[in-house]
Amino acid sequence: MRKGISIYFGFKDENSHEERIKLIKEAGFDSIISNNDKKFKDQNGSLKSQIKNFKKYGIRPSSLHMSYNQKDLPEFFKDSKMAKKMERRLKHDVKLAKKYNFSCVVVHLNCNEPSREVGFERIRRILKLCEKKNIPLAIENVEDPDTFKALFNEIEHPYLKMCYDSGHNNCIDPDFDYLTNYTDKIICLHLHDNAGKNDDHTLNKYGTINWDEVASKLAKVPNELVLDYELLLCKRGNETREEVLNETFAQACQLEEMINKYKNKN
Repeated sequence: MRKGISIYFGFKDENSHEERIKLIKEAGFDSIISNNDKKFKDQNGSLKSQIKNFKKYGIRPSSLHMSYNQKDLPEFFKDSKMAKKMERRLKHDVKLAKKYNFSCVVVHLNCNEPSREVGFERIRRILKLCEKKNIPLAIENVEDPDTFKALFNEIEHPYLKMCYDSGHNNCIDPDFDYLTNYTDKIICLHLHDNAGKNDDHTLNKYGTINWDEVASKLAKVPNELVLDYELLLCKRGNETREEVLNETFAQACQLEEMINKYKNKN
């Protein structure tokens, strides 16, 4: 299985954006999660420069995360100028994903409106572009599980998929089994750990996720997956960049072994 990591993995002291990509490759990863969000340009470099360096070091683009501001997410479900801007921005991300060969666009939804239908209609319009561009829209399990579930109950579309986030599942709604309930929809992963209280995006040794259980369920996912790790290291020790990359790659290899063990049993 391919193994990936987010282009930002918890360190701000890199000498250059290219150096970070080079270290990711040297640790063994062959894929990178990224985004085109302007607020992260200084941190990650432009998407165009990222793609150039991906090619230089033999790295494949994985999922492309949508561009957004957390406070604006509820606007997506309104008939407002901001909502229309967010729709245009998400459509632009779909076009970029196609241009640069990303596997999908990952989407956060957070609705505090009594009705979700305006936002769902917006998703339907975006899905028409996704179908045209052959780029799935992968809805991530985040802080609004009810809207996530309502969306999949409301819309059945071949390009409406799921991004499974292990850390969010563990600290936001640990009693709900996304991996079993949405097995056929899962096309990408955000793997990271926490202790069940905060969204730490950290290494397994600082968390409480039962990875053997996760592996047993991932083994049943019919879609081809990349073992992508999304780290922010909100909880960490004194690890260096290289140590974090090596430890994360070892986690990915171990998870792959567990998944294959369960696949062989089935």
